[in-house]
Amino acid sequence: MVHVVAIITAKPGKREELLKLVRANLAAVRAEQGCIDYGPVIDVPGFGGSQAELGPDTFAFIEKWESADALKLHFTQPHMLDYRDKSKDLIAARAVHVMESAE
Repeated sequence: MVHVVAIITAKPGKREELLKLVRANLAAVRAEQGCIDYGPVIDVPGFGGSQAELGPDTFAFIEKWESADALKLHFTQPHMLDYRDKSKDLIAARAVHVMESAE
């Protein structure tokens, strides 16, 4: 299994517009062969001192894929290419962490 944590920072004030595009794409991604879990997450407001907040312009994708090949194929899907085209002017920064279990 491959785990992904992708940290996406929208241009100032554009997070909700970007998340609207993300939400429109969720069903197509979740239907991909090899997708186990895929979804955007944001900060829990007011959680307290132990929380390292992402901030008002940032969100993360938490993903699980059956294999690295399934993840690689995900990046080539037409709905993902369309999402990239529509979102590119809304994104200030992106960091994609692809990981495997350390157990």
